[in-house]
Amino acid sequence: MWKTRVTRFLECSKWFVGGGVLSILFYDNVGYVHTVRGKSMAPTLNPGPTRALLREQVWLSKLPYKPRVGDIVVFRSPKHGSKLAMKRVAAIGGETIVPSKVMKSGGGPVTMKPGYVWVELDNRDTAGRDSNEYGQLHEKMIIGKVTWLLWPGLEYKISGRLSSHFRLNDKTG
Repeated sequence: MWKTRVTRFLECSKWFVGGGVLSILFYDNVGYVHTVRGKSMAPTLNPGPTRALLREQVWLSKLPYKPRVGDIVVFRSPKHGSKLAMKRVAAIGGETIVPSKVMKSGGGPVTMKPGYVWVELDNRDTAGRDSNEYGQLHEKMIIGKVTWLLWPGLEYKISGRLSSHFRLNDKTG
């Protein structure tokens, strides 16, 4: 009798271990649900009340892609490597951008290096950190692209385009 219990336990364990491995692979390579924190992306994404259950939830796609102007991306903060930040891509490699704020380096037009992006927050009234503070962001620091607003209400409106006031010279056509 104990042999059947052990056998049944081992059978169930295979399913749990297999499911765990698949979950990790999915999280690392496909995507996951990400909680929006802070007000830097308002009004596009606004966490609302501070109670955790009422914050917006988005789908963060980790599938390989090339960043485009207007995408909302999540990346490792250049200032605090362990923290994640969510901002909108305002320029990509080869473009020239006029920063929305005066940077420490002077605030004139910036020509993007290939393989780098310029990210900015949507909410100009907040003191959030973006490329105006830490400069160009290497594409390899991007973890994923926000594609869906899951909570509250399922919507596929997130990846809208930026208005043209961000770019001075668009060389992408």
